[in-house]
Amino acid sequence: MKGSEKRLISLYDGSNVRMIIPVYQRNYDWTRDNCRQLFDDLVSLIKNNRQNHFFGSVVEMGTQEGIGEVSIIDGQQRITTVYLLMLALVKLLEEEKITSTDPQLARRIRASYLEDEFQPEDKKLRLKPVKNDEMALKRLFKDEKDYLLSSNLTNNFRYFYERILDQELTADELFKAIQKLMIIDISLKQGEDDAQLIFESLNSTGLDLTEADKVRNYVLMNQPVKVQESLYENYWNKIEVNTNYEVSDFLRNYLTFNLKRVPKIQKVYLEFKKYSEKNDSDIEELLSDLERYSEINRDISNASTGEREVDEVLHRLNILDMRVIKPFLLPLINYWKLNKIDSKTLIGSLKVVETFIFRRTMCSFPTNALNKIFATLFSETIKLTNQGNTEFLPVLSYILINKADSSRYPKDSEFLKSFDDKDIYDMNKNARKYLFDRLENKDSREHVNVVDNMQDGNYTIEHIMPQTLSDSWKNALGSDYKRIYTQWINKLANLTLTAYNSKYSNRSFIEKKYIDNGFDQSGFRLNDFLKNCNQWTEKELLARNDYLKELALKLWPYPESNFQPKQREKVSRTLDEDYDFAGTKIVSYTFKGTPYQVKSWIEMYVNVIEALYEIDPTPLYKIIAMHATKGWKFYLSGTEKNEFTKVADDLYVYGRTNTWNKLNVLNKLFQIYGIDPAELVFEINEKKIRNDN
Repeated sequence: MKGSEKRLISLYDGSNVRMIIPVYQRNYDWTRDNCRQLFDDLVSLIKNNRQNHFFGSVVEMGTQEGIGEVSIIDGQQRITTVYLLMLALVKLLEEEKITSTDPQLARRIRASYLEDEFQPEDKKLRLKPVKNDEMALKRLFKDEKDYLLSSNLTNNFRYFYERILDQELTADELFKAIQKLMIIDISLKQGEDDAQLIFESLNSTGLDLTEADKVRNYVLMNQPVKVQESLYENYWNKIEVNTNYEVSDFLRNYLTFNLKRVPKIQKVYLEFKKYSEKNDSDIEELLSDLERYSEINRDISNASTGEREVDEVLHRLNILDMRVIKPFLLPLINYWKLNKIDSKTLIGSLKVVETFIFRRTMCSFPTNALNKIFATLFSETIKLTNQGNTEFLPVLSYILINKADSSRYPKDSEFLKSFDDKDIYDMNKNARKYLFDRLENKDSREHVNVVDNMQDGNYTIEHIMPQTLSDSWKNALGSDYKRIYTQWINKLANLTLTAYNSKYSNRSFIEKKYIDNGFDQSGFRLNDFLKNCNQWTEKELLARNDYLKELALKLWPYPESNFQPKQREKVSRTLDEDYDFAGTKIVSYTFKGTPYQVKSWIEMYVNVIEALYEIDPTPLYKIIAMHATKGWKFYLSGTEKNEFTKVADDLYVYGRTNTWNKLNVLNKLFQIYGIDPAELVFEINEKKIRNDN
């Protein structure tokens, strides 16, 4: 094995050189984003007059089949992509759509790096991809009508073709930039080196960088050493400590409330880089802002703001382990620290959110709706507060109680019904601990540490009517004991706290009440109701259930708001919301953080599919190649048809359909592209005002 630094272009050059992509390699799968990044890097090379750009490593091994043939063990994506880029450059020069100061440039590139004219037809190309890609590559040397549009390789070639036409660089500059791409070439010897072992070692050794690692490198790496040390000590290390070294999650929350959408955890670095560059951020100012929010993050996680009532609610929210609300809490606490709201407003806001979360938990509402709610809740509240010159808390309450469908704030009727229906053992264990902690302590200053004691096993949940019914229990419950047991066994009315669970077992109610440390001697407030009971039948279960409902309405009250927007407000809905869009009028939409004004749903529909095409056209052309005659795939066509709208060459979309079908097609496409549907946000005028509590 021999490794050396060399120019990437040298791999394509030389007599009889032919690079073979082994059949065991995956198909070419670089996306348009990858190609865009490469081209951007090449532009930067020239504009900033840099001498070279490191482009990774390539592992190659000579084959037994022919002299000059090498098998590419690792690096095929980069090699194939640069080959496509050079081919696009050559075609444009030959078509005279661009020019060069060197009239022989196209011929030289073709002869030196793309083709070997002295080889037979099946070996003429200097790159041999795997089977499907090879067919697509060969067609690129023919007329455009022969291109295989369902191939990723074809569409990346077309991207480079169009990008070169934009002439950000001249032909000469682009070729010069390609020549500056540097690699580490690892050359293996057939029969001496184990290619598989080396490949595994290169790709599996060590731990992957976290998103936080990548961000740290981004903000520090290009700084002088002394500046690096200063920024690390004054900001980054403090951020690590304040977030308990969970920096990736913190950065995701920071981006969420700034971008008003939730980045994928594996995309945090890329989103952070875009955010920094878009805002032209000074690195030290950005780190200072991050460090300040990391302190707030610490205060939230430790419930340590120094304001007692604030910390009490934060402590309860931490019990629920609802990290999803951090993108709301971070700017909210910051707003309070800046004296934009007082402590009373902050406490009220936290309680409204606490009740919102717990009511939804009791009603078994889906939690996936919470991500997008809390991504924008703070900014929505500030926007309406500023527009109406009104108080923060009434606006916050107004926004939450006007959420609809799967995002809604459970009304009293729904919440109280959950006490009749909810199997408490189906709850998340953190929510269960929270429930018993809240019922036991209420708002008392004399706090019993229910959560830690439940965690340690010192306190347990006791079934008043036991899980195994003895004959005496059956007699006490009466002839309908089976129904009563099934209906009530795991309902809250039949559950309480004890520190002496093993003593109770399936004893009769009177025994449980009067034995040593029984209900009658219990120090738990939750058992006060039981002290006044002499039996445990359905009558007592119903009575305790009513008592707990009454208590619940005091602990988790439905919020009130006298706020009304001066004019009917536009509302935001995301693609993945369980919402009936029929009859609504779209005003604008936001895709991947960028807003767009539109006049109709069809305009949005076509625009978003165009955006998907720009991301990567291959999946769209693959759908067209299926020639579907029904179902959602029928809505895409490769030929012009009546009532189909052109999106791109050989790509048309059917638009004469209802809004539901349009959004269904987009949902299906987002699944294929791996895009979170929450990244598509619609601003609409609703067909009716929702205010029916």
